[in-house]
Amino acid sequence: PASHSCMVVVLRVCIIALCSASAACALVQHVGMRPAYALPRAQLLSMRAAEAPVKPRKAGAKKAERLHVRIDDEWYDLTSWRAAHPAGVHWIDAYKNKDATEVMYAFHSDKATKMIARLPKSKVPPTDVPPPVASSYAFRAFRRQLEDDGWFKPHWRGEVLKLLPWAAALGAAKYLSLHANPLAALGAVFSYAVSNTLAGWLAHDYVHGRNRFSFAMRHFGELAGGMSTTWWSMKHNMHHALTNEIGYDEDVALEPAIYLWQPDPKKDSALRKWQHLYWPLPFSVLFLYWRFDSIRYVLKRKKWREAWLLAAHWAMVCALLPLKTVLFGIWLSGLLTATIVTVTHQSEEIFIKETLRKYDFAEAQFRSTRDALMSNWFSDILWGGMQWQLEHHLFPIMPRYKYKALHPVLKEWAKEHKLDFRVSGEWEIMVQNVNKLAELSTLPAVEGNPDSTPIFKQV
Repeated sequence: PASHSCMVVVLRVCIIALCSASAACALVQHVGMRPAYALPRAQLLSMRAAEAPVKPRKAGAKKAERLHVRIDDEWYDLTSWRAAHPAGVHWIDAYKNKDATEVMYAFHSDKATKMIARLPKSKVPPTDVPPPVASSYAFRAFRRQLEDDGWFKPHWRGEVLKLLPWAAALGAAKYLSLHANPLAALGAVFSYAVSNTLAGWLAHDYVHGRNRFSFAMRHFGELAGGMSTTWWSMKHNMHHALTNEIGYDEDVALEPAIYLWQPDPKKDSALRKWQHLYWPLPFSVLFLYWRFDSIRYVLKRKKWREAWLLAAHWAMVCALLPLKTVLFGIWLSGLLTATIVTVTHQSEEIFIKETLRKYDFAEAQFRSTRDALMSNWFSDILWGGMQWQLEHHLFPIMPRYKYKALHPVLKEWAKEHKLDFRVSGEWEIMVQNVNKLAELSTLPAVEGNPDSTPIFKQV
């Protein structure tokens, strides 16, 4: 019977999912796989390198400019340490003579933050850097209170419930692909697109997570999502830290397909006047491009472990589904995912020229991010926690199933500290974005406006 076949298919998909997760756990346990930017041994070596005596300069040699970073009102000299930073030198360079307190606590585990005291302190710190604003100090106290209250601790029920919709959508795609009719084929493409989008959110959670389960599931991104987790984390975390900051945030680097600010006449495109009409086309190629870029990255950087996992992903999905279902599903998933991740940012403030790096972390996030309230259960699942975008940007390592409860708490805190908490309905926020693209399609180009060329190479 059809119902029996459906149950068999779902069970097979769940077994594949469990095998994938088990493979990731086994690799972690037996090969010692850990996040590239959370290696305790690498951090220990980094600290030792920073504490090592500096060789005397040769006579007449030019004195190197020191690289200072402020954390918790203490200046640290990271000149010698920057090259050993596990996540890359671009992070240290981006915060030269800047306050990195919120970023430090937002992305690092408790074990890593305890190593701050071992960093070399600045002997001659900068004197022309303004202190953090009052809301920054209030935000730090707010975060500490949330930590004390257990908001950052994961729960097994929440972790299981995150996986079930992905497995169900993948099972539905397999079941529908077995039926030879156009409607079932379309259903298979749609179901696989949903499962691929949900796999992306899960991989996103595991890369951000700083608990044992997240570390064990870190390479879910390769096995289920078909993308390098190292490539993605290097690219994505700068977006988190410096949202909508031109030259830093690669998520707003959409030109010449889409313009989110008035371009320089030399970099303008005649198609800009139509961007509010054709935007779904460039958005839909997101995952196809990301998958290609992931393969190119792992081969170029010789990350053979991730390369094998990506190969295993393609072998599994092509064995499970017809190739055309996979390719069309990835294309549709790109449209779904790109729409979700952009609408909460691209109609908000873009930081350019005089406003570039103007605001402290917390205020900048409130200015560049908007929450979206869902109108139905399906959207609530499909958005994968990204409807609580502000909560996520402020607290990226907090489990996503805590954000709904955090929403009213954060809203009250923002009101107390006179920060604009922006919320729209899911359809309203999309209309706002299309209207923003339409507005920018008619504005004149501005001489001297920058493009989105990265100031620091991230990937």
